[in-house]
Amino acid sequence: MNSPSIPVFNERRRPDRRSCAFAVVAATIILSVTLLFPLGFDNDVYESMAWTLYAYHGLPYIASWDMNFPGIVFVHWASIALFGASDFGFRLFDFLVHIAMAAFFYRVLRHWLSPRAAIFGTLLFALYYAGGEWGLYGQRDTYASFFLLGALAWFLPLRDHEKRVDVYGFATGLFCGAALLVRPTYVFFGVSFLVLLWSAARSPRTIMLYLGGCILPLAAFLVPYAFVPNGIAQVYDSVVRFNLDVYSFVQVPVNLWSNGRAPIYLFALAGAGFALRNSSRREVLLFLLLAASAILSPIIMGKYFLYHFDPFVLLAIGFAAYTFDIVIGRRSVIWIQNVVAGGALLLFAYFYYPRHMIKLFWGKMATSSAPLEATYEASYPQPQLYGLRAQQEVINFVNRNLMADKPVEYVSLFPSLRWRLARPEATRFTTVLPIASSTIFDNVPSPGFIIDWQREFSDSIQQERPTFLITSNTNVSWPFAHATADSALHSIPGFDRMIAERYRLDTVIQGFSIYRLRT
Repeated sequence: MNSPSIPVFNERRRPDRRSCAFAVVAATIILSVTLLFPLGFDNDVYESMAWTLYAYHGLPYIASWDMNFPGIVFVHWASIALFGASDFGFRLFDFLVHIAMAAFFYRVLRHWLSPRAAIFGTLLFALYYAGGEWGLYGQRDTYASFFLLGALAWFLPLRDHEKRVDVYGFATGLFCGAALLVRPTYVFFGVSFLVLLWSAARSPRTIMLYLGGCILPLAAFLVPYAFVPNGIAQVYDSVVRFNLDVYSFVQVPVNLWSNGRAPIYLFALAGAGFALRNSSRREVLLFLLLAASAILSPIIMGKYFLYHFDPFVLLAIGFAAYTFDIVIGRRSVIWIQNVVAGGALLLFAYFYYPRHMIKLFWGKMATSSAPLEATYEASYPQPQLYGLRAQQEVINFVNRNLMADKPVEYVSLFPSLRWRLARPEATRFTTVLPIASSTIFDNVPSPGFIIDWQREFSDSIQQERPTFLITSNTNVSWPFAHATADSALHSIPGFDRMIAERYRLDTVIQGFSIYRLRT
């Protein structure tokens, strides 16, 4: 039997809604396990920033702080607007987005692959995401991948619609711009699509509309800051200068093979060989540019977290599905082909699917009146922070002793309690990472803007005079840091003196120290 070849872009396919529906329903079942995980450190940062934006209209970097581009904050804002600020609320939002992403991925794969191969790739994507756990769930690069799939979906039919090329070009640029708002190093994808548009010999008008679409999300984000004194400068200091002057010194080693990526890459390597040999030049250019863009992003950052490779893994999954389709396609009996494909997916699930979470949840069903909350408590990713029940005790104490509109300040590297308090905060520092950076990042001198931030932190406390100031007495370290959550606080200039002069220890709740303002 001859090996199938990748069809050209303009090949017309019959609708295959049943296959798409099957892939989406199966992916929905696979992805449902993600609902059983509470939020982790990164999610807590973005949830805190999004809560400030949603509840108090406080702009990121002005009313809250992080060192990443703001796209993911707006994702969390949308989840809060739809489902409220809670672990389940964001997990539900993320679950629904990735169901849509599975449908998106299937339709993109169908430009080249058979329905069976597209189903295989879609389910492999769902299993890979579900198996990624804390390293993937809700991470910003998975949302950037969603936008990049959107860009690709608009770009692929562009060369087949002479009357709508401007619309397709603008939409491609808009999705590229949205991905750029999540991660600036994804600018390489924007450049890649620009090269592809140029190679297609489209009009300058189409190119300009594409560039306009790329710029629009970033421009729309920056407009409000133009009306805030020093607003643009604060954005620049937070997401550009801090990363270049401080965070760039943190190096994360390369790890390409964890979470099931090794078998995906091996099959993808063979698939890429078949695909490139049987593809037109414009397809080869497309594949090479996308692969280069996906791998250049972590290289430029010098950090190789699991989620940084998400766009590259999506590309690899497509090639792996193609290889597998070629292999099982040599069997003449259709049902045997389908059984082999299903068996391969089950084998992957056996090694990488988080079955322990399902077992944990069912166990809590028999012992708890609130099994989901009990599952969250048992699987909380930072047990050294005393768990979610301890945080709820702190929240209950504050609510009993302080009116709902009065500010508090939770001073920690880990911001989980910050958004759970659902109150105004006295400072914008979602995490004390930047103002304790001289301790956290060894041999990195504090730039002038960090000294300004440290002074701002102290001034904000004195000006707002929060009734309660909360710290955690944990010795857990921020990843790749040389300071713990409690020791980092003491490196903030003037913090110990301020506590001694203006506050008294009121109570301790399971390791959380609650200081009350002296009257």
